[in-house]
Amino acid sequence: MKFVAILVAGLGLSLTWGLSAAPARELGAADLARRLGCFACHGEGPGYRAPALEGVGARLPREQLQLVLTQPRQLYPGAKMPSYAYLPEGERQELLDFLANRK
Repeated sequence: MKFVAILVAGLGLSLTWGLSAAPARELGAADLARRLGCFACHGEGPGYRAPALEGVGARLPREQLQLVLTQPRQLYPGAKMPSYAYLPEGERQELLDFLANRK
């Protein structure tokens, strides 16, 4: 009987984890953007040097977002934004997904 209770509890946890995986990834990408300092320049409201990230996925296609992350001055010659080409592929894709989904 104890085994059944543990099995049911484990199944419930795995279902809950499966349902919350997408929001957790979104939070992880937002945290990555925060740690990289993106919101220091790309914030909401006056006083920020760069456009807000809200709606960036609607303004730029995914290919341009990829270029901005890896070679920002190729698309925007006067940009002060650093290149994030050094990020591991998984983190760069997570950041790219985060930006592309901000519509």
